Amino acid sequence: MFIEDSLLTQDERKAAEAPFRGLPLDAQWSRGAQRIYIGILEVTNGRDIVGDYEWEEVAAAV
Repeated sequence: MFIEDSLLTQDERKAAEAPFRGLPLDAQWSRGAQRIYIGILEVTNGRDIVGDYEWEEVAAAV
């Protein structure tokens, strides 16, 4: 069962994925999406968690 309030918006999904793909913060994202992006960078200290060669495998598993 999904609770609608817990679903991410499209820009929040993009923001959650972007740091792992090495993409920059998008100024067009909502404030919440930007917080997600910055939060991930803070937790990961800006380092890549998944290498480029692994990204497709990880995405396929989700």
